[in-house]
Order: sequence, then C-alpha cells, then structure tokens
Amino acid sequence: MAVKYDRPGAFQLGAVNLVSYTSIDDSGTPKRLDIRNLIVEFNIYEDLNSPFLSGDITLIDGTNAIQELPITGFERLEFFFRTPGATKGFDFSIKSGHPMFVYALENRQGANPRSQMYTLKFISLEAIRDNQDRISQAFTGSTDQMILDICYNYLKTKKDVLVEETKGVYKMVMPRVKPSTAIKMIRKNSRALHYENSGFLFYENAHGFQFKSYEGLFCKKDGSPRPVKARYSPKVKNTGEDDIYNLQSVEDFRILSQFNTLLNTNNGVYSSRLLTHDLFSKKFNTFDFDYNLEYSKQNHLEKDARGDKRDNNGILPFFNYDRGNTFGSKNEGALYLQSTTTKVHNDYEQPEVEEILQKRISQHLAVNALDMEIIVPGSTEINVGDIVHFSMPKFASPTEEDIKDQDVYLTGRYLISAARHQVSIVNKRHTLVLELVKDSFNKAYPEEIMDLFTNNEDDTGSAYSATELDEFLL
Repeated sequence: MAVKYDRPGAFQLGAVNLVSYTSIDDSGTPKRLDIRNLIVEFNIYEDLNSPFLSGDITLIDGTNAIQELPITGFERLEFFFRTPGATKGFDFSIKSGHPMFVYALENRQGANPRSQMYTLKFISLEAIRDNQDRISQAFTGSTDQMILDICYNYLKTKKDVLVEETKGVYKMVMPRVKPSTAIKMIRKNSRALHYENSGFLFYENAHGFQFKSYEGLFCKKDGSPRPVKARYSPKVKNTGEDDIYNLQSVEDFRILSQFNTLLNTNNGVYSSRLLTHDLFSKKFNTFDFDYNLEYSKQNHLEKDARGDKRDNNGILPFFNYDRGNTFGSKNEGALYLQSTTTKVHNDYEQPEVEEILQKRISQHLAVNALDMEIIVPGSTEINVGDIVHFSMPKFASPTEEDIKDQDVYLTGRYLISAARHQVSIVNKRHTLVLELVKDSFNKAYPEEIMDLFTNNEDDTGSAYSATELDEFLL
C-alpha cells in the first residue's frame, strides 16, 4: 500500500536539541538548547564511499547561543526527522542511542544587527571514536565476522549492522590503524559467498551500517533483481491526483559522466594484467583480466524479462578497434604487481589476490562509469544503496515507431551511490538530491567485427631527417 503524503516534500521534525558538555549550575545535568526555531536549513549526507553519516545545519541565531551554551564543537545533536507516513526516518534521539556529534562551526557572519548566521557540521558518533582509536590485533575468521567485530568492539555502535556473507577463513593483522582503515583493508580482500563478486562496500544509511557487495545490492541470493524503491521521470507533472505521482517527478537532472574510455583503459576496467610473486615458493604467476569474458559471470543492474543475466549490455561494446584487437584483448594498459605469501600465518590461507584485485577494480569503476544526478521531492524511504528506475528523455522529436520518447540505453535501473537530504525550514520542503550510477544498459550496444582504425596496412607515414624536413617545408 502506497504511503499517503500531505504534499511532495513534506516532512516531520520535532525538537532539535544541542546538548552541551557543561552542566546547569554544576548540577550534573547538561545544558540543553532547542534550536528548532533557529534553523534555516539542514542537510543529511549518505554516501556509498563514506563509512559514516554526516550533515550540516544552518542557523540564524539571535540568542547568542555560541557564547551562552557555549558551542565549542563538543556538543551532542539530537533530533528525529522523517517523511509523514514513512516507516523509516533518521532517528538521532538519545532514546535511540544514535545521537550525532557536532564537530565544526563554519561561515559565521552577521545576519542583521541583532542576529548572526552560522553553520554547524555534525557526524555520527562512531566517526569520533574512529579518530580516537587504533587497532593492533590479528583477526581470524571470515571477513564479514571481522567487520562485525570492529563495529561492536572498536566503533562500539548501538546501531544495526547488516553484513553480507563472505568466502574463506583468513588471518589478518592490523598494524595499528584506525577502525575505518582496518575495515577498508578487510573489504578490499573480501569475496561474496553467493556471487562472483569481490567489490565490497562499507557505508552507513538510515538503516544502520552496511557491508555489502555490488552484486548483493543489485540482486537477491537467487539472482533475481532487487525491486526498485521508486520510479522517477522528468515527465511526471502535478496532475492533482494522488501525491505519490508528484513524488516521482524529477525537478532537474544532469549526467555527470557517461564514459571515459582513456581513464577506464588506464585504470583496468576493460582489461589488466596481474603479476604475482610468492616470497616463500619464489614463484611468479601472470593473470589476465578481460571485461567481456567476465561480464556474463556476474549479476548486473539490468536483466531481461526472465531475470537472466545479459551477456553483452555492459559499458563496453565488442568491436575491433585496431588490427583485430578489442579493448579486452590488450592486457598491459593496467599492470599490477603483487607480492604474495603462502600460509604466512600458520595454516591460514591469504586472500586470493588473483580472484579479487582485478575484478574489484574493474567492477567498482564500471559501476561508476555512468554517473547522474537527479533532484526529486524528498522521502526518508529512499536511501543510499537502494535501486530506483529513471526514465531518461530521448531529446528528439518522437516518431510513430518510438512513441515512448525515451533513451533506450539510459532508461532503466540505477543504484543510489550518494544522497543529500536537503530540508528548508523556511520553504517547509524536503528535497532529495540523488547521485545515480549504472553498470549496464537497458539495451546492448551493437557488436561489430570491422576494424575501426586500420584501413590500409601499407598506408604509413614517412620519417624525415632535420635536413630533409627543412627542404620539405621550403
């Protein structure tokens, strides 16, 4: 059943409390200040590439709270925010155990003779603990269990932690690093249990902390696509009907990046070569990666009507670009050197670098090859890591054969890689700025066997000496 909204962009916001480290008259009761009526705007940021939630809040202060509280960058921020009727919101209340931490004050300036404007920046409490602690410990077990260990014993979170199961039992030694650095090391050496996947992410959204692979975000364990959370289209207008349709209207959009062949080639998206050297056995090995060969082994955002994997609807069309070579057949555009050690930790195997490194790099960059930003009415039901459908306009006059007037390649399923919940108190509106990425297209690119650059093998340039060149130019 669809959630009923008062209007697009509606939101619920109660008291917004700043809790000081100082007490009231030395009573042991901390000073509290409800800043709800001082707020101009606040933002909450979610990002697949960031382990913690963050945000900022802009105030017009005529109470001199900076001095009276005082505000020093050691305050607890408590509030609850959600879309009316939504089952999930952002609960930063002390009751939930998930308050935020104020860490910076910026852009302080006079608003008028009796008030000032400034911005407070806040972040999850776990981020503060992350900066205060270091891990010097050996972890043994599966990498998903290592993540849980760090979250509960070092970050000391009270939030839910959702982890995807991983392959293998390893021993990893953390050389006095921050918990977030240890998590990064672990996820880079993780392989999904249910997928041919090694591209893992660790991030926080409204549901808690998430440790998931790209394929785990795209589909379920059985390979079936995960359902979309929302369907967005620039064409949806205010019809005066159910406001659920207005929530699907895209106010603005822009394509940040659609492809970068040179960058993808240099970074190993299409192909790469890995050279390994085992320090114990003194053996060298070579492993080549070809995007076109690996594509069909993995699950992707776009699937056919039966839910099957598509073989050729990735970001790289199959064609001969130069003397019969494809972009996947030349392997040394990206070259990796890696030292390995066999059972350096007693009987524990090391993570299989040849099964992880090239796949992880290619998959991460392929997912982010198509990058788009859309602005839509806000909803706390939509979070980073969700799947949405976006209908891309064709930007051409419609024909009788193409009555839908949509871009056949770019229309389809997208992964939310970043989300900005922008709330204007002045305008009483919640706006959602979403960054969308995509690793496959709704329609496959055409395949060709013709050679793109080579027409005549005998048609080559000439070499000139300096003297000959002068004569040639004259």
